[in-house]
Amino acid sequence: MSDLTGIDQAIRAIGSQAKLAAALGCTQQNISTWLRRGYVPPAQAIAIEQATGVSRALLLDPRIVDLLTDGI
Repeated sequence: MSDLTGIDQAIRAIGSQAKLAAALGCTQQNISTWLRRGYVPPAQAIAIEQATGVSRALLLDPRIVDLLTDGI
């Protein structure tokens, strides 16, 4: 299992923070903020998944994922 967060994996998959930002139409500073935080806003998860192949479940705040999958 990888120790990388989902956003780390997405950056590696696409090549750089700048390339991910360009693919999403946002700034590199947005990507840097998400990287420090360790997860992305839910509204960006699907776009990142489509651009990089990294599962949206890995990109979201784990607390949200736990709430959505509790009891499944």
